[in-house]
Amino acid sequence: MSIVKRPPTLKMAPPGSHVVKRQARISQNGVKYFVKAHRRKNRGKKIVLLPENLLYLYWHGDREYPALGKVKGYGEFPELDSVIQFWLNFWKDEGLKFPDDLDPFLIKTIIAVESRFIPAVRTKISGSSATGLMQVTNTTREDLNGKSKESKHALRDSFLDLGMADLTDPVINIAAGIRWLSHKFTKPKTGAKKNLFNMLKGYYAWNDDGEAYAHKVLNLYNASLVERLSSRP
Repeated sequence: MSIVKRPPTLKMAPPGSHVVKRQARISQNGVKYFVKAHRRKNRGKKIVLLPENLLYLYWHGDREYPALGKVKGYGEFPELDSVIQFWLNFWKDEGLKFPDDLDPFLIKTIIAVESRFIPAVRTKISGSSATGLMQVTNTTREDLNGKSKESKHALRDSFLDLGMADLTDPVINIAAGIRWLSHKFTKPKTGAKKNLFNMLKGYYAWNDDGEAYAHKVLNLYNASLVERLSSRP
């Protein structure tokens, strides 16, 4: 069974618009009636992508990408390959920066480490709100919307406005996770170099154990590549 499912048309909207859900209203005569779900243009100048915009972009975009392969110890999950590559390409086209040596398969490895490919998983770590395939936290979700109080490390553009429940959708979660990877690459901790290893360290912010996390991801990534080569005829 695929874990990536196309949503109904009225749960998607082009950037610059949003979905107004079906709602009950009372007329001046006291008669209850319902307004059908519909799309409406956004107000204000701040450009923010909503969940319905992310879904629209992916499901109306190019989804033909090569297979990434299997992470060692896990199933194939081929339906995630196009999601990962779509959002990595999308954010690059938006002008966001990533390490030159970032392989889409490494992002798939991050997903394996973070969630074991379970879309709606919530962390069992006490005090953490990490949710979904790339374990996006509530604090990260707020930072992605430009609400961070850290002036030096705050996002300047490419904002996302998401609810925690939205993060159980693989398309939305991976879009947010890859956006966050770019932020961690371009805004490393003071004195740290902009590279792949420090990006991975920054992505894992729990108990400052980012170095062990980065090694864990890279070791699994390399072991998966070795397994792939050894399985070839």
